[in-house]
Amino acid sequence: MKTASRTILLTVIVVAILSVPRPVQSQPDRPAQPSDIRSFVRQIYIEGVPYERAIRFDANTAVPILLSMLADPNEEEYWPNIVITLGMLGDERAVDPLIKFLEQDVPGPQLSRSHYVAKTGVLMALGYLINKSASQEALTYLRDSLKPDVWRQRGLSWMGPFNRDAEARDVQLTKMAILGLALSAHPAAAEALRSFQRPPQTEPERRLQARLSTAVAEALREHRVIATEGLVNYDRRRERGPTP
Repeated sequence: MKTASRTILLTVIVVAILSVPRPVQSQPDRPAQPSDIRSFVRQIYIEGVPYERAIRFDANTAVPILLSMLADPNEEEYWPNIVITLGMLGDERAVDPLIKFLEQDVPGPQLSRSHYVAKTGVLMALGYLINKSASQEALTYLRDSLKPDVWRQRGLSWMGPFNRDAEARDVQLTKMAILGLALSAHPAAAEALRSFQRPPQTEPERRLQARLSTAVAEALREHRVIATEGLVNYDRRRERGPTP
């Protein structure tokens, strides 16, 4: 299957992270599996949080701890890992707090880099969560996020350090929602993505489709792969890296 070079990781780099430095730095050796969820999310991961290792933790114990850390400004450096791990654990108790974290305003003119990466990462985390729990609330939120105008309707007022204006922020968030739908591997997510490829009716819809068509096409390809082989196998292949 010729998809190894088109993983979600690479899609994120292409359509989302080119303007946003990775929330983790390089590390020469793979760290040992910590027994404590706090230690796990405070580690540095070269390719992002490893799915197969995250899901070893018991959600009943880990989710309350992670939600407490997400509410603690002293943990801001680790918020990107915390958000994604909450999604990977697949516990529906995290849906409302994650959405609140994404939408809530912050003091000051703009977010820090870690805070911004964590907020935008919520949309991918919801995709992971849907994959494991089939949460309808999370699925509805991602489907509704396909139109950038929805972000102003939701009252977002924060700005990231890499957004030139609210429109750029909103398009970036919609790209992340597209990736979240791919990660979910849910049939309704595929239908939502396909609907984006239908002929647009208005000029603003045509412009938006032109901006996001590549991201949508790649997300549909990844959705099929994840639906076929599952996230564990998908993540193992991602960690091995692209084939030549």
